[in-house]
Amino acid sequence: MNVCRGLLLLNISLRMLHIKKQSWYTRPFVKSFQGILRNTDLGKMFYKAVATPKAVKNILRQCYYNDSEVTDELVEKILLPGLQPGAADVFLTFICYSDGPLAEELIPKVECPVLVVWGDKDPWEPIELGRAYGNFKNVEDFVVLPNVGHCPQDEAPHLVNPLVEEFVARHATD
Repeated sequence: MNVCRGLLLLNISLRMLHIKKQSWYTRPFVKSFQGILRNTDLGKMFYKAVATPKAVKNILRQCYYNDSEVTDELVEKILLPGLQPGAADVFLTFICYSDGPLAEELIPKVECPVLVVWGDKDPWEPIELGRAYGNFKNVEDFVVLPNVGHCPQDEAPHLVNPLVEEFVARHATD
C-alpha cells in the first residue's frame, strides 16, 4: 500500500550548483567558496546582510514576476523564521549544498502520480530546463502558469490552489 497517492511539485530547484552540473574546472572554486561561506564568519556576515526587510524585499522582487505581490506582510512572514536562532546555519547549509540526489534522479523512482507546476517567468529556475521533468512517465502533467515567477503558491494562489484541489480530488480515495 502506497502511503503517498500523489506528488505535486512547484518550481522545484534545478540545483545548478550541484557537483554533477558543474564543469570540472569550476568545481574546486565553487567548493572552496561554499566552504568559506559555511565555515568562516564571512557566511554569517553575508546572512546578516540578506536577513533584513530591505534585502528580502529586493530578493522577492527578483523572483516574483508580479512584484506588486511583494508586500510588507509577505516580507515579514518570510523574514521572521530567518531571525530565529540557528537560521543562519540552515540558510548557509542550503546554499552550500552541492551533493545528494537530484530531482531528475528521484522523480523516476516515485511510485505515485506526479504533477509539476512551473511559473513561466521564473528567473531562477528557467522553464526551458524545467520542462524536462514533464517527460518522466510518472509525471501526469507539466502545467505552465503564465506570467508567474518562482513562488507560484504565493504569487498566484488563484491559479495554484485549484490545481492542488483537482489533483488531490483526482487521487484521493476513501
